[in-house]
Amino acid sequence: MLPFLSLLILIPLIFSGITLFTKSREQARVVAFVGALATLALSLYMYFTFDSSSASMQFEEMRSWIPSLGISYHLGVDGIAMPLILLNTIVIPLMLIFTWDDVRSAPNRFYALILAMQAAVIGVFVSLDFFLFYIFWELTLIPLFFMVNIWGGPNKAHASMKFFIYTHVASLVMLLGIFGIYFASWFQSGFPSMDIPYLLSQFPLIEDGMLRDGIFLALLFGFLVKMPSVPFHSWLPDAYVEAPVAGSVLFILLKIAGYGMFRVILPILPDTSNPSLMISILGLLGAVSILYGALVALSQQDLKRMIAYSSISHMGFVSLGCAGFVAYSISGAMFQQFSHGLIMAIMFMSVGVIQATTGTRIINELGGLASKMPKLAVIMMLTFMASLGLPGLTGFVAEVNVLAFSYANVPTYVIVALLAIVITAAYHLWAMQRAMFGVYNEKLGDVSDVSMYQLVPMAIIALLILYFGLNPNPVFEMMLTSSNQIASLMAVLGV
Repeated sequence: MLPFLSLLILIPLIFSGITLFTKSREQARVVAFVGALATLALSLYMYFTFDSSSASMQFEEMRSWIPSLGISYHLGVDGIAMPLILLNTIVIPLMLIFTWDDVRSAPNRFYALILAMQAAVIGVFVSLDFFLFYIFWELTLIPLFFMVNIWGGPNKAHASMKFFIYTHVASLVMLLGIFGIYFASWFQSGFPSMDIPYLLSQFPLIEDGMLRDGIFLALLFGFLVKMPSVPFHSWLPDAYVEAPVAGSVLFILLKIAGYGMFRVILPILPDTSNPSLMISILGLLGAVSILYGALVALSQQDLKRMIAYSSISHMGFVSLGCAGFVAYSISGAMFQQFSHGLIMAIMFMSVGVIQATTGTRIINELGGLASKMPKLAVIMMLTFMASLGLPGLTGFVAEVNVLAFSYANVPTYVIVALLAIVITAAYHLWAMQRAMFGVYNEKLGDVSDVSMYQLVPMAIIALLILYFGLNPNPVFEMMLTSSNQIASLMAVLGV
């Protein structure tokens, strides 16, 4: 069998290198687009041959690498990783089309960084060895740092450095957790291994409960900062706002923190010394993130900053669904990652169009844009409705599963999250009313609707939001299969 997962990493990486040495903007964007299409084609083949009824690893690759340290080249995908790979490989080529006419400065480096980012993110999703996992995890920082630092807004230097410091420090704490479980397992078994499934199976055998809790909290901290969760969130608004449109979308596709929650945190949570306490921590952070993000989004005047805080609120559902720790709440949290990637991609694209056309993102300076930009208004309305959780769209599928099935285990935190639903509807509808409807602000001049390069990718993603909202099973079933396996760990212990 072909090494599909290795190719899934290598194709964007190779095309990234080729793109870097192109001589013109036309060459750069064509080469990058071909690389993104090839990656999409391979991921679609894997998706259609994926067995959604099996929770075991598929397309697995295993080779010894550094046996003296227990490091191997171990790759595999299951229902946790496959939907996120699909999300990544669908949105990237559409984003390249969206930016087709926009990038003027160093296009070869710009597109090369996008493909390098894609390779690193996919590498995290398919790595089943902690050494590989951490390498790819850290590699995701580099393209994002330069994307913000080179092509960002007026405060790009501050935003990029803040993002790098926050996430790199969190990564180092996570690394301590990895070393903790690695050396504890080595001491117990007598031989080293960085294999993730093996180390997770060895975690319950660690006799020292404080050590188990320390490992768990170190890993959890690394993932929560990257997600980000309140109170570790302050890097996100600056980074999202200062990044170019493509950079903001890349941040949205950075689902590695939520992935780490499902892959690492939930399987070892039942074996901490006090699982109920750990669940309460997850529930509290999730509920606070949902409510805080919604409240701060409501007060924003900058449309892009509003969307950034809205992202914090929506990612709180991932933590809350994990705290529910039943199959459907976990599946809802997984689906929230998938839905969030689609919805936020269009929202940031929409803001990019508005800023490029009108010269402003300030909501009160806009007004009546629907009369001049009807195509954009339709797509934005559908996306905003999806973001506030309207039935029939992807946001509803994710949030209703998290809220309904988390209530039995963490009812207080679900009630707090329910309070945020009204606020979420308020800031979405208020922003749309002020920016897109009412009397047109003549000070904006004669604005034009979205170009074909912008309309096509936005329309495709909008159709996906509608399709998966009405029929989530093509990805939800594989998520549920993996979620059932995770939830059974807690059920066995009777917690």
